[in-house]
Amino acid sequence: MFIVLGLFFALFAQNYDLGTAQRMGPAFFPTVLGGLLALIGVIVLLKGLAPGGEDDHLVEKFHFGPLAWVLGSVIVFGATLRWAGFVVSMVILVIISSMGSHEMRWKEVVGLSVGMAVLTYLVFIVGLKMTIPVLPAFMSN
Repeated sequence: MFIVLGLFFALFAQNYDLGTAQRMGPAFFPTVLGGLLALIGVIVLLKGLAPGGEDDHLVEKFHFGPLAWVLGSVIVFGATLRWAGFVVSMVILVIISSMGSHEMRWKEVVGLSVGMAVLTYLVFIVGLKMTIPVLPAFMSN
């Protein structure tokens, strides 16, 4: 995957001017990063194929449940943002995504969701001055 993505971006960037290290063109950054990503992929591939590696453990079973909770929370955040507002949607996002963990404790989740709502409000609304509805639609009019 690293090799394919790295080569894709490095080759796709060749449609633009590369430039030099001193005067970088638009293709310089994606070419260098794509090449480094492909190099990392080659290193990982060689280490994986090398004999006498670590105890030849099989890959552990992948758990799709936690992934579904986290991705689902992002979808719900996007769906509720306009009518529920930024703060409420962020609280919902944290609560739903925390359902993916088997170590969830409600007291910690509530504290984290309030903290994340305040932090993201300060960063995106106050700091970056983004025009996102902060409060639910029925409270803003």
